[in-house]
Amino acid sequence: MNDPVMGGQSYSELEIDAVHGIAKFTGKCAIVPSLQAPGFITMETGGQFGEKPARFPDISTCSAFRFELKTNTDYGGYRFSFGKAHAKGGRFAYGYKAPLLLPPVGNFGSVVVPFTSFSDKWNDATGDIEIECADDPTYCPSQQWLQTMETMSFWGEGLEGMIDLEVKSISAIGCGDNASDNFVTPSMITSTIHTIGSNPFYLAAGVTMAVLVCIFGTFCYCCCCRGRGRCSRSKAMQEPIRPTITSTYQDSEPIDEFNDELEGKDIESS
Repeated sequence: MNDPVMGGQSYSELEIDAVHGIAKFTGKCAIVPSLQAPGFITMETGGQFGEKPARFPDISTCSAFRFELKTNTDYGGYRFSFGKAHAKGGRFAYGYKAPLLLPPVGNFGSVVVPFTSFSDKWNDATGDIEIECADDPTYCPSQQWLQTMETMSFWGEGLEGMIDLEVKSISAIGCGDNASDNFVTPSMITSTIHTIGSNPFYLAAGVTMAVLVCIFGTFCYCCCCRGRGRCSRSKAMQEPIRPTITSTYQDSEPIDEFNDELEGKDIESS
């Protein structure tokens, strides 16, 4: 995925060498003309809206990532991220991110990145971490996202230049005795909710869609109610007028007059 906004001109390609089991990520992180700053490119698994959730093992008992990779260009803007955590106050930054310090150009090597090097408080324009995990544990990787990462990404970001990265393997190390390499797959609904909640663009689109659905539903309901009202009035106009039924009961012995006479037992007031 290349920088999509503000006229970004970065580009990238991804090739999977199935014979040697290597992902080859090439391209260029270019300057965004309107911002006069570098954009970004990524290769990622999972994470996009509407995609089937990616499957990863539970690494919550582990302590670090280990990568077997190499770069064929002298580029210093490589980064790695995982999960969909979204720090308060962030805009389009989601997931825990850390810089990658690669082996010498042209050589495969092992790169270990402790989980404590990751933070979800990073600048979405440059990719630089703003608050380190060591400085504030609230930005450290949580158990939730270590148990089901849902997405991981390699980045070329924050620095203009050509990118040529080859990744042979990704693993978690320093794991507990009960760790398992069984895959954990979140539900599609859960993954979609996490994606919408982590990205303000998706969140705004979701809220807008919900409002439009409510407006459309209200409009349809009002039209149906008015339609039923017209039908009721039409039906009433078509019904025949029935005569009013009045009572035919009459007293057999009508009383002409009523006399109220005092009896002897009545007390007459003076």
